[in-house]
Amino acid sequence: MFLTECKQAAIYTTEDVYLCDAAVSHIEEDSAILTVNKLNTNQLLTEAHVTFFDSSKGLVTYSCEFTEFQKSMRTANADLLFTRCTAIEQLSVMQRRNDIKVSVNIPVTLSAKIEGKTQSDIAATIWNISAGGIFLTSHQQFRVGDIVDFHFFHPDLPAVPLHAEILRIQEHRHLRKIIGSAAKDTELIGYGCRFSRLPSRAESQIRNYVFRQDLIHRRWISSLD
Repeated sequence: MFLTECKQAAIYTTEDVYLCDAAVSHIEEDSAILTVNKLNTNQLLTEAHVTFFDSSKGLVTYSCEFTEFQKSMRTANADLLFTRCTAIEQLSVMQRRNDIKVSVNIPVTLSAKIEGKTQSDIAATIWNISAGGIFLTSHQQFRVGDIVDFHFFHPDLPAVPLHAEILRIQEHRHLRKIIGSAAKDTELIGYGCRFSRLPSRAESQIRNYVFRQDLIHRRWISSLD
């Protein structure tokens, strides 16, 4: 089957000009139904490149053929268009899920056991995120192997308590490449972290968020060409 677990895609022309997003359903051996908004059959060409974000495979781009165009019969969704998308050729796989990371700027409050004592209300900022982990900065000194606990207060990310293990400590002189002008604060310390005991639902939410943000970024890059 050309897709494993996919609910969203982005459609491009064969010259890789972005057209629209699409909802994905009814996945079969080599095809799926795409639902798009505010396009007609003239705008949606019979052949295109489609980037699917599949929860298992990552960002997968296929050369596709569209057939069986059908408009929604419901008045409230009169602009919706359904089409069968058949995969002709796989063009690329843009990394597996744990490898894709996107830049963010999300303040969080950490708690952690430091030298046997639990400390809370530790200010930190998350600068990038993947389905496997995060990179954060803080004034607090941690050691490799420490576990930090935190919540995301973000509408597209899990609202449950999360845990991450400190895997590496980033020297301050290397922080500017990651956090830009915020590196002027010479007291900041960078930490590469791996999620620990991540619930499957939370992992799915993070993975989908990362895929969406990566698609938005790639679409923006495409618009500059």
